[in-house]
Amino acid sequence: MRPICCLILFLTLLITACEKPEPVPLRIGDHAITVLFPQDWEHVDYGEKHQFRQDLNRISLEDMGFLGRDIDKAIEYALVKFREDGRRETASRDTLQITGRDARIIDTWDHLSHQYRKRYLFVINDKSLLVIYTMQGRFEMMEPAFTELTASLAFVDSLGQAGLPDDGNQPE
Repeated sequence: MRPICCLILFLTLLITACEKPEPVPLRIGDHAITVLFPQDWEHVDYGEKHQFRQDLNRISLEDMGFLGRDIDKAIEYALVKFREDGRRETASRDTLQITGRDARIIDTWDHLSHQYRKRYLFVINDKSLLVIYTMQGRFEMMEPAFTELTASLAFVDSLGQAGLPDDGNQPE
């Protein structure tokens, strides 16, 4: 009897370990999205802003609000808000599409030492800007989690699709 119990337990653990993680629906301000949570990172929901934390490392997802359809102007505004103007310079800039929406990934660093790297993903969604960014910590430690978050990011057209409750405050 004991070997059969061990075999059943082993098979159950094997099947559970092989399951792919499911994307988790989140509501960040006006944005309904799904993402895969980075493994071993804690998630904290602040409403307009969500944060993933691991030790001293922080990655934030934030709704910057209505900024129009011009992504480059929205990014300029956001970088000023994040105090990236003057003290830091752009290390790299890439363009991509996320669920049919224009997006930019921008890396910045200290303009004198080229250290203290930060990464931002900017996406215009229905005239509102969603930003995912490395907030604090060692960039090398956060980069895999940031990549996992951004690669799994999908916008949901309706809250019902995302499994989120409709609180009646959705933009029309």
